[in-house]
Amino acid sequence: MSDKIEKVHKRLSLAELKNCKGFENYSDEQAEETIKSLEKISVLFYELYMKQKQSVAVIKENKKEEVYERKNIGKKRNAA
Repeated sequence: MSDKIEKVHKRLSLAELKNCKGFENYSDEQAEETIKSLEKISVLFYELYMKQKQSVAVIKENKKEEVYERKNIGKKRNAA
């Protein structure tokens, strides 16, 4: 029995961002805009990852179907 582990996503805080090298002197407004940009790019990368993962699954399924069809064609030829 496997329980699903829910991942808790928390938003990067202004203080956390300002603790990173290169962001120490950002104003609160600059930090907020940077955090929003990071969130958007994270969503974009996640969506691209999921599309790629889905494409790979479709390719694998198509290959399985092709192998199955080849086996059945061989059986039909042998029966004839």
